[in-house]
Order: sequence, then C-alpha cells, then structure tokens
Amino acid sequence: MSLEDILNNLRNPNKRFNRINLGFVSPTILKWRITDLILIVILIILYIVLYNIKPFHRQFFINDLTISHPFAEVETVGGTALFVYSTWIPLAIVIVVSLLLTTPQYKLYNTYVAVIGLCLSVLITSVVTDVLKNWIGRLRPDFLARCIPDPSTPINTLVSIEVCTTDNLGRLEDGFRTTPSGHSSLSFAGLSFLALFLLGQLQAPNTKVGSWRTLIGAAPFLMAAYIALSRTRDYRHHFVDVLLGSLLGLGIGFWSYLRLFPWISHEKSYDNFIIIEEESQESNSKLGQEDDPNYTRLSDV
Repeated sequence: MSLEDILNNLRNPNKRFNRINLGFVSPTILKWRITDLILIVILIILYIVLYNIKPFHRQFFINDLTISHPFAEVETVGGTALFVYSTWIPLAIVIVVSLLLTTPQYKLYNTYVAVIGLCLSVLITSVVTDVLKNWIGRLRPDFLARCIPDPSTPINTLVSIEVCTTDNLGRLEDGFRTTPSGHSSLSFAGLSFLALFLLGQLQAPNTKVGSWRTLIGAAPFLMAAYIALSRTRDYRHHFVDVLLGSLLGLGIGFWSYLRLFPWISHEKSYDNFIIIEEESQESNSKLGQEDDPNYTRLSDV
C-alpha cells in the first residue's frame, strides 16, 4: 500500500480507521508479532550500551555506616546464575509446558507468543533497571570496601570518587549502581511471568482441580523472593533497593503476560488472546452469527 493510499484512508470520512493495523500493517505481521521481535533486538542493543555507561557519582561520607559493609567475594546468586534462574529456566519450562499442553492446532503459535512475552518482560526490565541505576547513582552497602578511601580523607565531610584509591575501577563504578536492585527486578520479571503462565496453563484457580497446581504455579514467586532477599545478605543492596526492584520486575512481568494472555481465572487461560479470538470467530461462523461491527478483529485488517 502506497503512502497516498494510506492518506486517502485517513481522509475518508466514511471509512472507520483501523487502529490495529493503522491502515497498512498486514495480518501476518500482527499475528506473529514481528514488531515485538524487532523490539527485542533493539532492547538487546540498548542493554549492552547502557551497561557500559558510567553512573552518576554521588557524594558520600567515609564514616557512613550504611555503606561500610564488607565486599562479598562470592555471592549467593551470582550474575550468571541470575540469568539462568530468571530467563533460561523459565524459557525452557514455558516451551516444554506449552508444547505438551496446547492443542496440536495452536501448539507452535501459543509457545511462540509465550516466549516473546517472557523475553520482552526480562529485556524491558533490564533496560529500565540500568537506566535508573545510572541516573540515581546511589551507593551500595559495600561501597567503602570497593572505594578504599585515602587514609587522609576527613570524616564528617562530603567527598567524591576522587578520594578512592582502588585500582579496580569496574568494581568501583558498579558501587554507584545500587538502586534499584537488578537481581530483584530481573528475577521477578522472568519468574512472575512464569508463575502466571503456569497458573493459567494448569487452570489453578478452578475449584475442581487440586491445590498442588497452585503450589507449583506459585513456586516461581518464592524463588524470585529468595534471589531478591539474598542481595541484602550479600550486602550488595539496601532493603529499599530490593523493594523497588521487586515492584519494577513484578509490574513489567504482569503487564507483559496480561497483554498476551487472559487472567488466570479465565475459562481459557491457557490460550493467548488471538487464539481465543480465532476460536470465537469459528464458533460464530458455525452458528451463523454476525460479528460485532464495532469490534475490530485481527482477521478484519
């Protein structure tokens, strides 16, 4: 479709503007969420760029007890383990569960949509977290152990990064990235999506099924909480960092899931919205019913 055709569609007072395809996007692009795939690539690039940007260097007191904790050489959940727990394990579970439980007709598509949603949840959270970390520049609880201030630095006086004598500049810069907690935000982003997915696939809220389904579905929430709280035990984050990070990841995880799948108590919580829409259209067609003219379906674009 040419630009002229698009403009003619917008100017035509007798034509209802299609807000789903904007007058030119094909049903295939919409159904297979090609724009989401492009967004995933952009977010990966942004994550790499933001990770290498220096954070704001906030001033500090060298006798501030809140930043005087020791530096833990071994973390309870390290960086590699975080990505395994928040992304790779949830991805594997989502793929296996979806392929096993979805009807053959929609098996591949339902799995694909779930994977897209999980990846977006983790990547959007990663980018937002890094932006906030660099912008806020708050000091970690173990900052002074990273900094190793010059012995002649006066107490009860605000000083800056210039008083630090450490040679490990990467570790020092990371000391200004405590708010919000990345471990907390990423774990809740990936594992809350997984929890909602499992609860929906297993129809856990249905009173006819056993309570074990709810326990299995809710387990990822407990894992996310464990990872988040471990950051305070390692003195990598203050409690407020963990709280803010957890809320951030939880919010984005819920948003990413609920834009693709219905709430877990829905009668078809195991199918994404487009599958539900297609099945509804097929059912209406068999019954000879007409679609609501005020509702735009994917097939109408």
